[in-house]
Parts: sequence; C-alpha cells; structure tokens
Amino acid sequence: MTWTYYTPQHSTRTVRPGTVVLDDDRGIVVWIAPGTEVLLPVLPNGAALRRAGDEGMFTERRVQSKQLWTGNGILMIGLPDTPYSVWLFYKDDGSLGCYYVNLETPYERTEEGVRTRDHVLDLVVLPRRDWHYKDEDELEGAERVGYFDAEEVAAIREAGRLAVDHISRWTYPFGAGFEHFFPDPSWGIPPLPAHYSWDLDLTHR
Repeated sequence: MTWTYYTPQHSTRTVRPGTVVLDDDRGIVVWIAPGTEVLLPVLPNGAALRRAGDEGMFTERRVQSKQLWTGNGILMIGLPDTPYSVWLFYKDDGSLGCYYVNLETPYERTEEGVRTRDHVLDLVVLPRRDWHYKDEDELEGAERVGYFDAEEVAAIREAGRLAVDHISRWTYPFGAGFEHFFPDPSWGIPPLPAHYSWDLDLTHR
C-alpha cells in the first residue's frame, strides 16, 4: 500500500510504499522500510523544499523526485477521524528514538492505500513523555504567503492542542507496544506503483 500526502496548491506528491502491520478499528499501522523508493517534492535543482526558506518552500516551483528512504525505517500510525498521525522513529540498536505527531487531515482510504494533507506543524515526543512543537516557523510562513488562511491555521493549532491532550493521557498508540516493534525479516520492500512518474531520480545520490 502507499501512504500519500497531497496539497491542492501543487501537483507534486509525497508517496511512501509500506507494509501494513495492522488495520482494524483503531486505525492503520504501516511500516516504511529503509531503502524504500519514495516520491518527494523538491526544488528544481533537487534541493529539499526547506532550502527555500519558511515562505519560499510554499511558493517556489516544485518538481517530483524519486528518492530512497533512509534511516532505520518508521512506523506510521493513522488514527480514524483524527487530525494527526503518530510516527515512531527507531535508533540503530532498534530501541525507540521518539514519537513524531504529524498534524494532517484525517486520512482517507484510496484504492492504493491512504492519503492525507500535511499541515506543517508537528510535535516531537520523547519516550519519557516530554514533548515540543516542531516547525512553528514554517507554519507562520505558510500563513504569511496564503498557503493556509487564518481559519485553517486556527484549526491546525486546535489539532495541536488535541494532540497535546492525547500525549498527556498517554493512550493508544503511545505505550501500546509499538516502541518494541521489529519488522519481520521476511518482508520485502514494496515498490512504487507503476503509474507514478518523476522529474528527478535522486536514488543514486
């Protein structure tokens, strides 16, 4: 399946093929393995969007790139009718590094997997349960250039408050055993669906 992020302002997409670990009434859990071919929007020279600054990353021209997912893999957890997902990042020794609460629209099912729109603002949550916001400056830049209007920003901030309450209660998926997750060694790496195309192939950088 694929986990896709879209935006109405640009035709580019973020697409991550993954392996479904769990799919029930609690939501969907997807493993994105290291070395997975993913699609990411970048600047025309191949640089990350953040290189354009807090405003330019939303207004500069984007192109579609194919890249390899690096690091130790991530477990992405979508919660039904919830304006954020929870990701788990792991250290080299397999232990949990941190939780990452990604503010976004509630996920929608597609024939291919799930899709959602990223809302820029995120929270980093350490295993000892302390947390901090990430990318507040980028959200402010997005509002200044009209990528999000004031009403949308207020809704994003409210989603952040919901996430903080969730963290304080430490309910699913926090502390639910995913911190000890280890992928099955027999799992292969899912490919990008054949219908996708890209402008830049950065898999050999």
